[in-house]
Amino acid sequence: MLKLSLTLLVLIGTCAAQDQPSLAQLQKNSRVLLVFAPDANNPEFKRQLELIQRHSFELSIRNTVFVPVSTASSFGEEKFSFENLPVGSAGEQAQARSRFHVQPGDFLVILLDENGTQQIRSAVPIDIHELTASLDSLSPGQH
Repeated sequence: MLKLSLTLLVLIGTCAAQDQPSLAQLQKNSRVLLVFAPDANNPEFKRQLELIQRHSFELSIRNTVFVPVSTASSFGEEKFSFENLPVGSAGEQAQARSRFHVQPGDFLVILLDENGTQQIRSAVPIDIHELTASLDSLSPGQH
């Protein structure tokens, strides 16, 4: 058992040391839940984060990764209690905002399927039950 624990720690350390994957890399392997917000103190972001944290297991079994995107430089340094992969550089953030037509001060939730196709777009925090129902309705041929 100790050997397994040590192996997991080594793997976790190795994964943490690697560069963050790009949005394009994520889309090839996962569904992506993008949450755009001006900063981590945005009330809508806080509400969405609360919903995601409460239902992180449901999202993980549906191969869905949460990606926060913000114009605030400290936003990417936020530590959440579940897997998240911030869009790191200012260039990547600008590219994501441009691709999805999101202004820097806007709050927006976008769900992308594994092909990168937008499935949900919401200017208000989205209920996780609605989100999981949408994920479950995607046919196997779509992802």
